[in-house]
Amino acid sequence: MKKLNVLKAIVDLLWIFSMPIVIIIIGISIAVFFVDLGDLNIKMNSINFTNDTLLSKILLSVSALNYLLIITALYFFRKVLHLFIRVKIFEETVIIYFKKTGNLLAFSGIISLLISFTSKIYFQHKVSLEFGLNQHLVIICLGLFFLTLSEIFKIAKNTKQENDLTI
Repeated sequence: MKKLNVLKAIVDLLWIFSMPIVIIIIGISIAVFFVDLGDLNIKMNSINFTNDTLLSKILLSVSALNYLLIITALYFFRKVLHLFIRVKIFEETVIIYFKKTGNLLAFSGIISLLISFTSKIYFQHKVSLEFGLNQHLVIICLGLFFLTLSEIFKIAKNTKQENDLTI
């Protein structure tokens, strides 16, 4: 249980520190359409948004909203950890939160992969094939892992109910 408490504390700290950033990102994603970026160099998720074109503004806004998807997934993960600390492991809400977390992370990973691909074509005017650990694929895999966990917990919940009935 000590490891679970440490994990919950770390996730809570991430959540608390991300709240001011959420407000700033929402403000930037709205203001970018009304304000001239000019020479302002904005970098989000290792993508530089330096052009003052409509596509650049759209990519910046989508990237900001993608960040909000990850924060929402973190919120649902906090809820799961809270239920685990209260020893409510095989609740239906745990399965639902795992599924929501997985869907949000997988969707966020796909969006970030598309943003990265589009920005490389648009800003750098080149397409390159890179091998190695890609942060977008890691997020997609993490989302699929949470979806797998939701299925495992669903099976475990059904098995627990069957065992409770046979006793």
